[in-house]
Amino acid sequence: MQQVYRKRPVKLSNQDEAKLKTQLNNNYPEDLVLIAQHFGSQPTAYKAQITDITTSSLTIEWEYRTTRVQKDEMQFALRDFEGPLSVIEEVGDLVAEAALALGKTNPKLVSDKKMLDQRRLVDFGFVLPSVLVMAGVFLGLGLLGYLAFARELHPWLQPLRLAVSQSTCYYVFVFCVLVHVLEACVACAVCELIKTFQPQQMSTKTQLQWTVGGALFGMFCLHVFMAKVARQFALVDRMPRQR
Repeated sequence: MQQVYRKRPVKLSNQDEAKLKTQLNNNYPEDLVLIAQHFGSQPTAYKAQITDITTSSLTIEWEYRTTRVQKDEMQFALRDFEGPLSVIEEVGDLVAEAALALGKTNPKLVSDKKMLDQRRLVDFGFVLPSVLVMAGVFLGLGLLGYLAFARELHPWLQPLRLAVSQSTCYYVFVFCVLVHVLEACVACAVCELIKTFQPQQMSTKTQLQWTVGGALFGMFCLHVFMAKVARQFALVDRMPRQR
């Protein structure tokens, strides 16, 4: 019988809810006002606060002026609750949309969210191997290609022909080229995945650099790139998720 595994629902305790409301209400009151002004269609709103948070929604209440001070509120659905951090991220998205619509720049919560993202995102910028490594790779491949295709060798290299036959050099050279092509394809494919899911981390130019680097320098370039990928996964695993 097939077993079906379901993700355990994440709960929000009363203590976590209180901490979260205090953090957002005390640190980002102006940003919450932007949400009220835009989504609540209340341009005169001047004070706003989060009054309720659940695993599926949050409620924002605000005060605005007409002939007298009045109050209103609106409930916002949470897309995918994974803990207090996900609530902050979704409120940040609301603030960003409201600020864009109202022509406001650099809301505090949006700036803080960008700083948080930067601490969680690895820089996938291309890194050249050292000069010594590049020289060694080019020298090795060049020498191997020369031994594989040259019928008459330079007198200084004649002892190499006695030690290794031309056919052996040819097959080794072809194998190395195929491995470099495979490494370039791996780098290109992984870059494409990163560009699809995290476009801010990978550009077409960077993808081309890692692909060409894998083709030219093989494992010396691919090792650095895959180390960055492994570090990104490690950072994602260490992301705070309060249960």
